[in-house]
Amino acid sequence: MAGATAASAAGVTSAQAGMITINLAGNFISAAGGNHLNADLTGDGQPDVTIANAVFAQSIYRVYSSSRVIGPFSYAKVTLNGVAAHGFFSRYDHDGFAQLGSQYAFAFYPSDGAASVMGSIPVFFKDLHINGGARTAGSLEVTVSYLGSFTEGPRIQLDSLTYTTRENVPDEGSSLALLAMGAGGVLALRRRRVAQWRSQLSHL
Repeated sequence: MAGATAASAAGVTSAQAGMITINLAGNFISAAGGNHLNADLTGDGQPDVTIANAVFAQSIYRVYSSSRVIGPFSYAKVTLNGVAAHGFFSRYDHDGFAQLGSQYAFAFYPSDGAASVMGSIPVFFKDLHINGGARTAGSLEVTVSYLGSFTEGPRIQLDSLTYTTRENVPDEGSSLALLAMGAGGVLALRRRRVAQWRSQLSHL
């Protein structure tokens, strides 16, 4: 399975004092595009959300069940921290649906051409650069959509991660936040880490 980039410097946005939002562009699974889900949302190399049962398919064949044609069809589904996300489209009926947990949206031919649901999933994670490595609560925004096109098919997109810090910026200066500030932020992070290493070595 391909892994999407968890978070980029351009994707870090401070929504308000003490709140950080990381945009998760390219973190998705879709019938046509495949699986690009990545459980590492903060960019530290550790999983921040449990991703299970990820499957996708785009059938070009008609499937018969009890003398009824139900295909060709396409779908994408996954379980995120125990919450089911599922999108389905039947090309034969031109019907589809999107599900996120207990939320559903339906599209029936010919009145509706698309369906989507959006919601938040609670997450808890640890990152050494965020809140001093303490367990941090966050909110994962997810969109499940069926765009009314067999070519595109259903899509489950991890949109963003929002969490609260103890300061206006993450503890110890999150590498993501500093990168968002540009080259000066990168240099500041490096100087701070060198100073920490020298302090630790002086006590050996």
